[in-house]
Amino acid sequence: MSTRAATTLVDRRRAVRYARHRRRRTALLGLVAGSALVAGVWWLGTGPVLSVTSVEISGYRQPDQATIARTVQIAARHGTMLKLPTVSVREALSRYPWVRDVSVHHNWLRGIDVRIVQATPAAIALTGDGRRLVVSTDGRVLGQDTKERPLPVYRVASLTVGEWLRGPAQRGPFEFLTAMSPQAGRQVKDLRLERGVVIGRLAGGTELKLGPPRQLWAKGRAVEAVLESPKIAEQLAKAGYLDVSAPKQPTLGGLPADGEVAPSTEGQPLSTG
Repeated sequence: MSTRAATTLVDRRRAVRYARHRRRRTALLGLVAGSALVAGVWWLGTGPVLSVTSVEISGYRQPDQATIARTVQIAARHGTMLKLPTVSVREALSRYPWVRDVSVHHNWLRGIDVRIVQATPAAIALTGDGRRLVVSTDGRVLGQDTKERPLPVYRVASLTVGEWLRGPAQRGPFEFLTAMSPQAGRQVKDLRLERGVVIGRLAGGTELKLGPPRQLWAKGRAVEAVLESPKIAEQLAKAGYLDVSAPKQPTLGGLPADGEVAPSTEGQPLSTG
């Protein structure tokens, strides 16, 4: 091999080694730059620059308002303006019965708005120890009824504040009452599950028979239709009981002989149309 050819081969090998070294250096520099960029974005997103510095709370008007505000302030530390602390705020407030829903929104520059939707009271559960507990439309026990709210009342053995209604004894009478308008529901008294059937009475004293805790929405609508029917009002005032065990065919029973409008005074079918 000539000297010139040998020199050319050496130069070529050097060029290959240099190109390989340059590619490695470029890849290493790219990796370092990428890591720095990721670290910078992470610091920007989680660091003090975009941290939440102020919290505004709206929609909540219960006596524990100060506790709610403190809970939200603590939960908000888990978020930034890039990643709002919606999940942490919702989880923190889930233990408060009066909080039905929560939404979190930006309040630029570094603040957030926490909007709370309060639970809506639907009924009063009168427990065996004499407590009046407010139950929400969702079936959650909100707390003691300190305002004597004009809501339908039913009886239950025991309940705990914050728990959800479970089982036919707790849910049955509640589902029946919430199927009716509040005005009609307030005419139902002493509603309870007893020996597997739901019973109560109407404001005028007429016994109310609902049968097993099934089809309670339909039974509630049937009772409301009876209460709102002018042509049944006189019969209802004289009847011994109203039976809606079969909601499509409510019946009056125990009518006095002079109040008859049909051959039978027991289980007389009604037409609310």
